[in-house]
Amino acid sequence: MFRSVFSRILTTFAVILLVCILLLVFIVARALYKENEEKEIDVLEITASEISFLLRDVQIRTEQSTQEVVERPAVVAMLNSFAQNVDTYTVVLQMDGTVLFTVSELWNPGEQMLSQETVSAILNDLRAYSISDLDGVLPEQRYNAFEVLHNDDGDFLILVSSRSGPNYDLANSVTMLMVAVAIWIIFVAMLCVFLVSLKITGPIKKIGDAAKEYATGNFSARVQIEGRDEISELALTFNNMADSLARHAESRKIFISNVSHDLRTPMTTIGGFVDGMLDGTIPPEQQERYLKVISGEVRRLSRLVNALMEVGRLQSSAEFEVSEFNLTEKARLILLSLIGKIQAKKLEIEFDAGEVDLFVLANPDSIHQVLYNLLENAVKFSNEGGRLDVQISAISGRKAQVRIHNTGASISADELPFVFERFYKSDRSRGLDKNGMGLGLYIVKSVLDKHGEPISVESLPEEGTTFTFTLPLSPNGR
Repeated sequence: MFRSVFSRILTTFAVILLVCILLLVFIVARALYKENEEKEIDVLEITASEISFLLRDVQIRTEQSTQEVVERPAVVAMLNSFAQNVDTYTVVLQMDGTVLFTVSELWNPGEQMLSQETVSAILNDLRAYSISDLDGVLPEQRYNAFEVLHNDDGDFLILVSSRSGPNYDLANSVTMLMVAVAIWIIFVAMLCVFLVSLKITGPIKKIGDAAKEYATGNFSARVQIEGRDEISELALTFNNMADSLARHAESRKIFISNVSHDLRTPMTTIGGFVDGMLDGTIPPEQQERYLKVISGEVRRLSRLVNALMEVGRLQSSAEFEVSEFNLTEKARLILLSLIGKIQAKKLEIEFDAGEVDLFVLANPDSIHQVLYNLLENAVKFSNEGGRLDVQISAISGRKAQVRIHNTGASISADELPFVFERFYKSDRSRGLDKNGMGLGLYIVKSVLDKHGEPISVESLPEEGTTFTFTLPLSPNGR
């Protein structure tokens, strides 16, 4: 029952709501009962005060002793009337606890009803025994009120005791009303919690179902997005993740296809030429030409292996060792190494590095690869007779900025966010770079990420493409 998030949320809210309502009912009911008790005792105290006033008044008017006063028939009738009207009985005690007068059949005049200790406790606090059995004197817990009578012939203690408990009718009525209201509150609250929980757990279940589809290799499943809350953001993120997984799956397929082709083609060529030399199909005078072809294919295989090894190295946790080197000179030398390709495309070169070379703190070999990949791509994708601009400058924040721009075919806006992903090849790359594997820009991005530096790309139709990245300047700056 409690295996699902939905049932746990529903049960938790139900338990919390029920406990809170029961606690509220208990507190209110307890307060009403306490108030009724206080009112009952107040009534008894008023009765005791009226009896005290009556006895004092009669004693003053008749100038009789208190004993004589309580024996007067009119006074006895009055005291009996008090007892009948409020369902109580009255006892007039001397200060030693002896009964002077009683309307109860439990004691007779002259009997010791209360101990001296009990009387002393009552005189210290008239409400000390307001709900008690008077230290075992009464047969049960009763509501008691006391009043001290100060007459000319001494002090006396008046006790008014009620057998009936407080009137619980109002408290019971209010409690039952609260219970009825609580039932409706619980019903409405549970309905609301049910709907809210369903709204929360519904999309989560859909995400779970989509995840199961992804586990089988089906990345077409998507979660429908509704609203703009955190669940919707989770669904949007999940859909973006699915898009990324789909692209990676497609990239892996393309990568495997490319690698298979790049491995199979040179190996077939090498194997065929070697077999031809061994069986005499290729005459000795032509073997040198074919050995050059074999050498070229071996170098091609070497480049492929090196690229795969570089990807593996970048994915490891090894950190780069940084040192100070001349960034401007390194870019200049790499550009010179590409002079053959540049001349073949008849490109116009603009190299702007300022008057003083810039020195940076980075890993020289890795940055060499970054510059080489970016410059080689710029030459490769430039239009024939186009332009290649390389700008190296110092910017604020003690950074050196490298900007490489080439004219030619642009990258579409839909493809720009993915150009640095592993194995990704844009449409223009498929047309111009049939031997590439989509690893060059991924390596560039990975190297700069390990240096903690950003790289950005801009591409506009008829203007070309620009890659920009930064590196930290060395303490000497230049």
